[in-house]
Amino acid sequence: MDVELLLAGESMTAVTLLVLALLKNSEMRAEHAIQRKLDAIARALLEMNKDRPGQAFQDLRDSIRMEEET
Repeated sequence: MDVELLLAGESMTAVTLLVLALLKNSEMRAEHAIQRKLDAIARALLEMNKDRPGQAFQDLRDSIRMEEET
């Protein structure tokens, strides 16, 4: 009986770790998708305002793909 409880506990631990890994993977994929969308918006804004660049223009350009540098 003790062996069965031990095996059940180990199985639950393994399942819990697997679920946590899947959730983290899903979270990271969602964050990357959001970042890609933000980068696309930033590039579109840069294209619209390239005639009159200012500090906001430079800040926006610098922010594109910033998450990959950290």
